[in-house]
Amino acid sequence: MALLTRARNVALAGVTALAVALPIAPMAAPAAAAPAPGASTPAATTASVVAGDRKKKSSRSSRSFAVRAKKVMSTGNSLKGVPYRYGGTTPRGFDCSGFTSYVYRKAGVRLPHSATGQMYKARRISRSSARPGDLVFFRSGGRAYHVGIYAGGNRVLHSPRPGQRVGTVRIWSRNVTFGRVL
Repeated sequence: MALLTRARNVALAGVTALAVALPIAPMAAPAAAAPAPGASTPAATTASVVAGDRKKKSSRSSRSFAVRAKKVMSTGNSLKGVPYRYGGTTPRGFDCSGFTSYVYRKAGVRLPHSATGQMYKARRISRSSARPGDLVFFRSGGRAYHVGIYAGGNRVLHSPRPGQRVGTVRIWSRNVTFGRVL
């Protein structure tokens, strides 16, 4: 607010200086008061700085999905073969949501340690728009009983169940929801 007030005062001071310097003529005052096309005023400069900040965020957002998705897939694939461990959240052993939360944390995204919690945090997307690095939730009613990472080609990278290891398998159910958190 203080910056806007100062910019207004500077603009008014400039108009006052122009009025003193120019002779009073009915047509000259409006032409002198209006900025030339392409010239920047303090208010226009402030608006362009704000607009420039918005552009940076949107371009960073589209770039960061590809970068983070690549990080998610490389981290997840590097953990293939780690055994299932109930409640596990480390490379010594993972349960399904412990695996996804660990992999996403390495990509800079914090997720809760429950499949349902992760489902509610993710933005729901259609199966056709799912890309490798998105989440796949296996559902029963309003809850998710299992979660994995979409690997493309109707496959999921996940930590399945006791006695098995992290790996990639075909999606076995129709009752799935896809979500994006990147």
